[in-house]
Amino acid sequence: MKIIKPGIILLIVCAVAAALLGYINAITVGPIAEQEALKTATAMAAVLPGAEFGDAVELETPISGAELDTQGEDLSDASIDSYAVGKIDGADAGYAVSAKVKGYGGELSMMVGLDLDGNVTGVSVVSMSETPGLGANCQTDWINQYAGKAAPLTVVKTGNANENQIDAITSATITSKAVTRGVNAAYYAFASGAFEGGAE
Repeated sequence: MKIIKPGIILLIVCAVAAALLGYINAITVGPIAEQEALKTATAMAAVLPGAEFGDAVELETPISGAELDTQGEDLSDASIDSYAVGKIDGADAGYAVSAKVKGYGGELSMMVGLDLDGNVTGVSVVSMSETPGLGANCQTDWINQYAGKAAPLTVVKTGNANENQIDAITSATITSKAVTRGVNAAYYAFASGAFEGGAE
């Protein structure tokens, strides 16, 4: 009896804890999903200004950068998992493309805006774990330089980037190149005709 009693108590405690965890999960899953949806909508609006978006097209199998014709650029760490068509005044204006790539501190998730010619209309880093004060500056105004550029892009440290180049974040070239690989992956996916209405 001495062994059975503590076992029953432990069983009750575990059952109560499991029930509480299930309850907490049930009441938080909705708000978490809403926050994620809001974050995605905000990123879409930022990368293709003035556009209205319908539902995102979730790709059954994410497009790996290794599968794309990248003209020799190594994009094996990049992937595209969804995109949405943006419309302005009822007409297709471009795409908001969800891309992931390996940064300095881990996975970097971003939204890339492309017009119907494949030019970059904007970039937003949705989540990342880069170094504060260095790579984390990819979420500052630095990101604005992508808008209006003609992909594919390269990163330079000169501070004098042309239309196909991006000025690197000071002391964070790895992060700068990671964001640029994500942009290039979105462009090459577009150029391959992977998106409805995209280039062929």
